[in-house]
Amino acid sequence: MNEITNEEKFLKENFKDYYSKNFVDSINDINKREFGYGVFKRKIANRNMYFESATKMNSFLRDFVPLFFSYSNSYYSFPDKTPMINKGWLKSDLIYEFDADDFSEDLIVINDIQWFSKVDIDLAKKQVFNLLNFIENDFNFSLDGLKINFSGKAGYHVHLRNNEIQNLSKPARIELVDYLTGNGISYNSLGYDIDDNFFCSTRKGNWIKRINLGIKEFFKKDIKEISKITTLSKPKIKLILESKEKYYSNLDKGLLFKVDDNKSKNKIFWKNVLDKVVNENSSKIDRQTSIDINKIIRLPSTLHGDTGFIAKELTIDSLKDFNPYIDAVVFDKTNVKVFVQKAPKFSLNHLEFGPYENETVVVPKFAAIFLIGKGAKLV
Repeated sequence: MNEITNEEKFLKENFKDYYSKNFVDSINDINKREFGYGVFKRKIANRNMYFESATKMNSFLRDFVPLFFSYSNSYYSFPDKTPMINKGWLKSDLIYEFDADDFSEDLIVINDIQWFSKVDIDLAKKQVFNLLNFIENDFNFSLDGLKINFSGKAGYHVHLRNNEIQNLSKPARIELVDYLTGNGISYNSLGYDIDDNFFCSTRKGNWIKRINLGIKEFFKKDIKEISKITTLSKPKIKLILESKEKYYSNLDKGLLFKVDDNKSKNKIFWKNVLDKVVNENSSKIDRQTSIDINKIIRLPSTLHGDTGFIAKELTIDSLKDFNPYIDAVVFDKTNVKVFVQKAPKFSLNHLEFGPYENETVVVPKFAAIFLIGKGAKLV
């Protein structure tokens, strides 16, 4: 058995103190859920665990002190049985996951470690609101059973626990994902003709509304970007933009403008435009999480071993101004000395830190725990 490092011991001591003072009771039907835990630098070290009550679960958190703690979105008759078929599946919540590393275009990576900024995480937040738009306007699901959870690191989880959702089969969940992501969308079925007559759909429907508005937004892009997406020359793009108001009026009447006398070139142009519009208006959910009824995911109100942040529960209103680098910090400002190989400038709890390179620094405990998660060593 590997000897525990000073860093892991330090994290466990502080996590233990947190769990001793805070009772975690963030999910329903605990005795029907499967649980799993992680250790230093390993998010899932064991699973197939069962707790008969929140009291028993909190005793485990205080006594064993996992650095990561996860639960199943599914409910089982026998959560701790193996293999999976023996658990006796009953129903399953629907969980949609958004991670910042899927959206950031300029993510800082040092020694294979990702450093997320608030901007990166806000991109994931934006996707949460996009999903909520689908849930309310397209699916007409009740928001009564909806929970939003910061992951504890750099993303968000949207939990849906309505009765109408929990009994959905895996194929039904795949259909929802396909709709949300625009996967396999048929333009002809929606009323668009990009093969012969080049008609724009005038039918009713939320995806049609998104696409028609998205087409107009598309032509607000830079000429260079439009040219790259459509493969049309910049001079031709310029001519289109000079007459775009006329073209917008024709779109409202159900007509797509032609860019060439060649039907094939028109088709390619509009296929590229519509594909880009659908991509920009789709929900960027993590597909595997959304359809997996056997997955375990971060338990709300527990701590994340890579950051020391709390996997904080949020309302739709509180999500708007939520900043994890302030609002998910739970540890105090006690001074701790750590050696940092390399770290960029970052902000935590209203304080600025770094950049650091091969130096010993004294920082508040919350920053020390965060840095240890990035590879720093106690001194």
